[in-house]
Amino acid sequence: MVVGSSNPPLQVVLGSRASSDSSATQCAAESSAIRSNSTAYILGTSASRLGSGLKLKIDGRVPMEDRKAPLSQFRLKSLLLSTFRVVAINISSTLSTYFSDQLTSEQDNEKLVDDGEITPYEADEMNEEWESREWQKRMDILPKKIGYALLRFHACTALMRFYELIIGRYILCVDGNARLESGSIPGRDNSTYEHSVDVMDKLTRDPFQASLRTSQILHNQEHSPGKVLSSDGKETSTSSELYKQMYTTCFWANIIPFLAELTVQHGVLLYGYGVYYMEKKRRRKEREMSSSDDDEQCKDEQDETEPVDETAYALSILFRSSHLTFSRGVSLIAASVGGAVGSVIYPGWGAIFGIQIGDTSVGALLD
Repeated sequence: MVVGSSNPPLQVVLGSRASSDSSATQCAAESSAIRSNSTAYILGTSASRLGSGLKLKIDGRVPMEDRKAPLSQFRLKSLLLSTFRVVAINISSTLSTYFSDQLTSEQDNEKLVDDGEITPYEADEMNEEWESREWQKRMDILPKKIGYALLRFHACTALMRFYELIIGRYILCVDGNARLESGSIPGRDNSTYEHSVDVMDKLTRDPFQASLRTSQILHNQEHSPGKVLSSDGKETSTSSELYKQMYTTCFWANIIPFLAELTVQHGVLLYGYGVYYMEKKRRRKEREMSSSDDDEQCKDEQDETEPVDETAYALSILFRSSHLTFSRGVSLIAASVGGAVGSVIYPGWGAIFGIQIGDTSVGALLD
């Protein structure tokens, strides 16, 4: 419903869950609020995540509208898209690595030919043998690689939803029973609640939709071709302002996904070190229990049977953990830059591909 006043007009719309579609009345109220530069408020209902008196965003969004439901990744459309994405990424990665290694192998063989160590015919045979062997080997492990990638993807997604639940319910207090009006929480006014909702909204933004919305808003705000007023009131190019806003948006929106990815990587790291350590202890215990009369054999295997220095073991884990944390931190910045550049080039999909390119490029350099 829309309630008007003389100055300025007031737009009041019913809040809705992120999973539900906006009604025609709500969309009309949002559009009207944006066109008239009036203030729009959400009237919370018992089914909404939000309390009452919250302002709509400048693009007409309900705060936290982009936030996904806990099990939304298992809906048919989302599941098909995510599976296709993971499969495509792993196939392209395998092929690019294969062709890169093939080129390196052929260059090494050409160098041997130039040095006179092998003949061109032998080089061709070596190249054919390498292609046949490596292609078969990589195709054999590709299904397992895709399976692990899918498992890792869903583990990261589940962790993302878990972190969103913890942040929303226990840290920012915008979910569940914590979704109370300012007077219900001692020492908490409405501005604090609005700030918490704003932070949660930034953390759960969809970069694809944000790129489209921000681009459209800035182009509508142009007072001359390619020129807009920035947030500090200075004239700047539309592309520069879009880059600036989308960098901030992508950075906030990628904090939880990158934290989930970092958690999974640390889990894999600790699991790998744990399996190695327990296997070492098991082998050492078996050798100690077995009675062997061959002293020379025991002497040859002394290095292998030596127990692992637990201090060195802990330092190794700490070093790898620090490297992972640093790598994901740099990837977060690079992904935000990539998303901002991609939004300038092609709003929407450009942001998605830019984030992916920024992340993978840093991963290839630092991992």
